[in-house]
Amino acid sequence: MGRDRAERLLAVRGSIGVRPGAAAPARAILVDDVVTTGGTLAACAETLRAEGSEEVSAIAYARTPGR
Repeated sequence: MGRDRAERLLAVRGSIGVRPGAAAPARAILVDDVVTTGGTLAACAETLRAEGSEEVSAIAYARTPGR
């Protein structure tokens, strides 16, 4: 809370990974309560694709206005 868009996007870079020894699923659905910048969803999707997921979708309950 209180961070601007650039700070939010940088905050999640490199902070998301697949648990050691676990395999990423071929198909994944990401669930988020509120999409603010989309940084978390983008970082999760990027990580899953890098680990072998072929299809990544996302669903969210809400998004902040103006994004």
